[in-house]
Amino acid sequence: MTGQPAAPQPPAVPSPGRRPGVVTAVAVLCWVVGALELVLSILVLVLSAVPDALPSTLAGSLFASSIGYLVVALAYLAVGFGVFRGVDVARVVVLLASLVHLAVGLYTALTSEPIAGILSMGLAVAIALPLWVGRGAAWFDARRAPRT
Repeated sequence: MTGQPAAPQPPAVPSPGRRPGVVTAVAVLCWVVGALELVLSILVLVLSAVPDALPSTLAGSLFASSIGYLVVALAYLAVGFGVFRGVDVARVVVLLASLVHLAVGLYTALTSEPIAGILSMGLAVAIALPLWVGRGAAWFDARRAPRT
């Protein structure tokens, strides 16, 4: 007790106003991955309708994977803006889409394209994880917490 005032402490709850860079990166990644997977899945679906355009041994598994990637692409594109704005429902939809993305990536890795499947699984984790741990999770939690 020297009579000096205590140094101000940082707030215990992160500020809901300033979006962390990791959340912005995830939103952009949702748009980029969604757009690429949309184009590629439509391309594979079109090619699967053309006789002999795809190897017959892979045509069935590529068709199934493309349907899964199409669903994931549409989900990522739909919720990108919600993640950007900090909508908690968008974070949940990204998690669900990433779980589907992970499953489709595993299916792809086991049935047709191992490297593409592994990369796909990595993208699924890279998109979902930052929203649920660290600064991303703290920002979403602060936006949801009642303000006093």
